[in-house]
Amino acid sequence: MGQQDTLFVASLEKGLRVLEVFRNQRENLGITDIAHATGFDKSTAQRFTTTLHRLGYLNRDERTRRYSPSIRLMDLAFTYSHQDRLAEIARPRLIEAGKRYNTSVNLCVLEGTDIIYTLCIPNQTASFMMTLSGRRAPALCLAEGICIIAFRRSDEIKAIVGASEITRFTEDTIINRSAIMRRIADAHSKGYGIGKGQISSDEISVAAPILDSTGVAFAAVQIPVFQPNWNLSDVESNLAPLVLDTARSLSRTLYRTT
Repeated sequence: MGQQDTLFVASLEKGLRVLEVFRNQRENLGITDIAHATGFDKSTAQRFTTTLHRLGYLNRDERTRRYSPSIRLMDLAFTYSHQDRLAEIARPRLIEAGKRYNTSVNLCVLEGTDIIYTLCIPNQTASFMMTLSGRRAPALCLAEGICIIAFRRSDEIKAIVGASEITRFTEDTIINRSAIMRRIADAHSKGYGIGKGQISSDEISVAAPILDSTGVAFAAVQIPVFQPNWNLSDVESNLAPLVLDTARSLSRTLYRTT
């Protein structure tokens, strides 16, 4: 057995898998639901769920015997946000960018084949879900995902595209992998990604990558707007330069102060 295997605690991984089951759930879950989602037998699922409940990470409804995430998980989210230097530096610049055209502005990172929003600066019309940091979505369907992937190594680009599950969310969602690769190449050429109707039929999104000192993207600045108030031409003319300037400013600041 190699060093990596001896250092890996499988039981901890199983406990975290139970927590991850609640990621996209709006309803409380019973032991049977958790067992089905994790692939554990009911006895294993019950042991890990009970442990997480006793540690304070899951709430239990005594009437229904179903579980939900507890407020203690907010401590973990706060710990991440408190130590996120990028978000700290980006926040005032995202606020200023949002004031230009009264739009929401988001900061996001790539994790695996998903985008995770780490900082959201909403405008007055943003939906509740759009204001939540920590939400995740498939990278290949998003301008912000495309623009980060476009500034990765070619072998990494192929690996991400190959590993991604591609879902048709709207009639306009691009699901052909060759077409997605062309989108990625276009984003690299322009310096930003743009998408129309990829997840929501009325949304137009534009995003630019934040680059490290070697030119590799590790995050992105994204602005989502909606039809009919905006069209693709206006987004490219007005918002694309704005996200580019904001992302480049952050890249320069982070590189200079690192």
